[in-house]
Amino acid sequence: MDILTFITKLIEFTAWPIAAVALVAMLRMEIKLLLPHVKKLKAGPVEAEFEREIKELEATAKAQPQLLPPPEGLTPERQMLLQLVQVNPRSAVLEAWRGIEEATIRVVQNKALYVPEREAHSPLAVIRVLHKENILSTEEISLYHDLRTLRNQAAHAQDFSPTTDAALSYIELASGLRRALEVATK
Repeated sequence: MDILTFITKLIEFTAWPIAAVALVAMLRMEIKLLLPHVKKLKAGPVEAEFEREIKELEATAKAQPQLLPPPEGLTPERQMLLQLVQVNPRSAVLEAWRGIEEATIRVVQNKALYVPEREAHSPLAVIRVLHKENILSTEEISLYHDLRTLRNQAAHAQDFSPTTDAALSYIELASGLRRALEVATK
């Protein structure tokens, strides 16, 4: 292979990568402006969709005082969740959701609400009854469904690994909803 053939092949193999890098460099400001609007981005362990949804839910919760975490501090369960999030954020999300499910079932039982026996442990059936009876506000029902969707993502998505901050935020939102459910129980 002579030198001209070598240079031709070198240009041929590097043309597209160089063009791509140049394009990204020229459009970097536009790309930065578009990044907040990205719905889903997966790069290794990063789950941008989960983090984005959590941030939106936090903004909603701040506007609704009843959705904020309980002010009483560290309950044993919350302490366990905070320890678990350091070891396995995914498991912490699942455990926080389990607490919400238990609280919804307690509300139904304490208020003696009718849920068909075959649906008694269905989260959707239970929340439908709570909504029908006006026990929870529209915002609380919406938060319930959003947290349920995120929990399903944590439970079923392969290679799902939320950041510790996102899992902590989920725990806080779940604690706020659980508090609202406990207030509704009384």
